[in-house]
Amino acid sequence: MEFEIEAVARALYSAEDDAHVWEHEPELIRDKFREHARTALALLAQHRRQEPYDLQAVAFPYAA
Repeated sequence: MEFEIEAVARALYSAEDDAHVWEHEPELIRDKFREHARTALALLAQHRRQEPYDLQAVAFPYAA
């Protein structure tokens, strides 16, 4: 799981407009992005556990 957290943290960091080299950032900054990554991965897991939506076709009484 630590590998996934680190990979997501790096991806979030590199998406920033002013991103520099990950390895040169202070540990405080990298920890902030790791926390964001943990949150993102937890939300993704929660989303995947939800029941899939009913994909049945819906009939409308009028044509659009």
